[in-house]
Order: sequence, then structure tokens, then C-alpha cells
Amino acid sequence: MTTISIGHVSKRFGPPGTAPVLGDIELEIPEGQFVALLGSSGCGKTTLLRIVGGLESATSGQVSIGGHPVTGGGADRRKALSDVGFVFQEHNLLPWRSALRNVQLPLAQRRMPARERVEVARQMLELVSLGHAERRLPHELSGGMRQRVAIARALSYDPAVLLMDEPFGALDAQTRDNLNLELQRIWLEKQKTVVFVTHSIQEAVFLADRVVVMQAGPGRVVADVTIDLERPRGVDVMATARFAEYTGVLREALTHGPAADGAHGTNGAVA
Repeated sequence: MTTISIGHVSKRFGPPGTAPVLGDIELEIPEGQFVALLGSSGCGKTTLLRIVGGLESATSGQVSIGGHPVTGGGADRRKALSDVGFVFQEHNLLPWRSALRNVQLPLAQRRMPARERVEVARQMLELVSLGHAERRLPHELSGGMRQRVAIARALSYDPAVLLMDEPFGALDAQTRDNLNLELQRIWLEKQKTVVFVTHSIQEAVFLADRVVVMQAGPGRVVADVTIDLERPRGVDVMATARFAEYTGVLREALTHGPAADGAHGTNGAVA
């Protein structure tokens, strides 16, 4: 079953004639797949993610989630977006609310009874290994812990789709590796459809089932590579020859574009 369908999506900021940021993007993302959008700054990957999540409108084309259109309006759009969680590079936690009360926010917006939302929020904090920190304010948490609270908040209402915009990009390398391990564990447990924006080749290969490579001018897909590495993946997989093969394929795609995809096949794993 296809969870996310992106059909001929383009985007320009400005009047007709302005250079497009995205040009004719087509993607189908099956239910439960972990997809990384990989590309350098300015290639349009964040803009595409925001269009999928309903935070930006497309200039042309269609996006649907679970068969319900995101582009357009009305009840179908509300249904589509009710099944989406978003995690940004900035955690966006309210500084005066504890970790537990931050996780409860989307549940309160959905009018869940108070006792039930406390229970769910605690379950989510346990899921991200922060049950011990439920009373702490954001300034009392490390950067990695704040991002884990943000993930718990996004998962609290059990969305089918999780959109993640470089959530670990501002963190140090060790914390980033640890959070990638945590995210993989959560994904294996929950089996959400994940679209994860990154500019790190290693992060994309480590996390994803599939890496979609984008280039700018206008933003377009130049390669679509299946990552066939056994799960769960430990950090030691990064030292293997197969991991190096995948990073090489993606680096070639980032540098030279469609020719690299042709050499390995659209949606083709490294042989």
C-alpha cells in the first residue's frame, strides 16, 4: 500500500517566470518505508517535505497521504494531515513546560482526556528512553534529549507518517550517532512511514531503506537507491565494504546526477 504519493510537484516562490525551486517531482512511498531525502543545501528537499506535510503549497502537482489529498482543502486534506507527525531541526519545545507537558500538547489539541494524555505522554517518553526526565524543563535537558522529547511529541498521537527535517543536524557527531540508533530502534518497533531529510550520506545509508538523491536547479530527483543492509544496524556497519559501496554510489549521484542512477538502476540496490 502506498502511504505517500507525490505526482508532478513543482514549486516556485514568486510570480510566473520566477525560477522554480522544485521541478516535476514524482515519488511513491510505500507504507512503513524509511526514506531519506539526500541533497546539498538549496536542492529543495526541505521544501518538498513541507509540501508533503501541508506547510507549503505546491505550485503544481498533487500530494496524497493514505489516499487523501494534501494539495487542495476540505475534509480530505484534514484527514491526510491528521496522520502526520513533524520533527524539525529546532525542537520547538515550550520552555516553561516540562518534558511531560510538552509531549501532551498535541494530545490536548485533540481533546484527549487529561488522565489519558498523561499516560500516553509517559509511554512516549519511555519509548525515547526519557522516562526519568519527565519533570525537567527544556533548559535542563541536553540537545539530544530535547530532540528525543520532540520525537516523543510527534509520535504521541500515533501518526502513520513521520516527517523529519534534519532533526539531528545541529548535534555533535557522537550524539547524532546515538540518536540515529535510537531512531532506528523506535522505527523498528513502530514501523511508521518516515521521510527523513539529511545532507549526510552516512546518515542516509545508516537509517534508510531507500535514499532519494536530489539536486538543485531546479530541485529534482537524480537517483533513487534501495539500501539492502540487514537490520538492526549497529555503528559497526559503517566500517563494512557494503556500506562504503552505498556511500560511493550516493556520492557519485550527488556529484554527477542521473548518470549515476542509470548505472545502478532506479530503485536498485548495489549488487
